[in-house]
Amino acid sequence: MKKWYLLKTKPRQEEIALANLKNQNYHVYCPWTKINNKLVVLFPGYLFIYLDETSENWSPIRSTKGVLNFVRFGLSYAKISNKIINFIKDNEVETTNK
Repeated sequence: MKKWYLLKTKPRQEEIALANLKNQNYHVYCPWTKINNKLVVLFPGYLFIYLDETSENWSPIRSTKGVLNFVRFGLSYAKISNKIINFIKDNEVETTNK
């Protein structure tokens, strides 16, 4: 079953990580917002990735340019519920270029 996980990116490399993960056919989400008429990442240094724990290969993700690692709590990967992702998407500023 697919779930959303949290990735830590290298400083100011969210767009690089996002593009490289999408090129590898991963489903990735990076929320944006407008501050002073400028588009900025809502959660700097983090991306959400939608993965199946059992059937997808996770090893290329950690070596993807721009990605630092998965966020973990001890041995458990940080999972984000679909409700939270949907809430963020529903309240995100519409972006045409992202």
